[in-house]
Amino acid sequence: MSGGEELLALAERVVAQALPGEQVEAFVSRDWETDIRVYEGEVEHFVSAQSEGIGIRVIRDGRTGFAYAGTLDADAIAEVLAEARDNVTFGTPDEFAALAEPDGVDVVEQELWSDALAACPTDRKIELAKELERMALAADGRVRIEDSNYADVAAELAVATTTGIRRSGR
Repeated sequence: MSGGEELLALAERVVAQALPGEQVEAFVSRDWETDIRVYEGEVEHFVSAQSEGIGIRVIRDGRTGFAYAGTLDADAIAEVLAEARDNVTFGTPDEFAALAEPDGVDVVEQELWSDALAACPTDRKIELAKELERMALAADGRVRIEDSNYADVAAELAVATTTGIRRSGR
């Protein structure tokens, strides 16, 4: 099962727990981030991080509740669903509050993922930031550089609703 399919299955399990009279939406994401700053040929700042989380929206009797957790731990997800349900009680009634429904329009497929970029080693990313600085300085003696930066984010996500929306992507 791919990452997007895994996240979609998780979102579907949450949505399947909807109680009578509830609309439930689960949005699940996981991402990898790299942020590099180079100054005078040296790495000045470096971040390589992975994060994941789930947001759950519950609509009941025209009131909306939302909760989020920065983990995909099963116990935490159960807590998030309970919190979203509890937060419904604090919501202002809105007669138009509802989740989107499938409209039958085909999704336009887009190639937003690059396996080559996702597989690029961190050492190469650092070298690219250093190379950028060297090239900019070599282009013209008048060029001054505060810093040279490299940043990327790769993300997988999924959304499922009780109204029938089911999508995942990366």
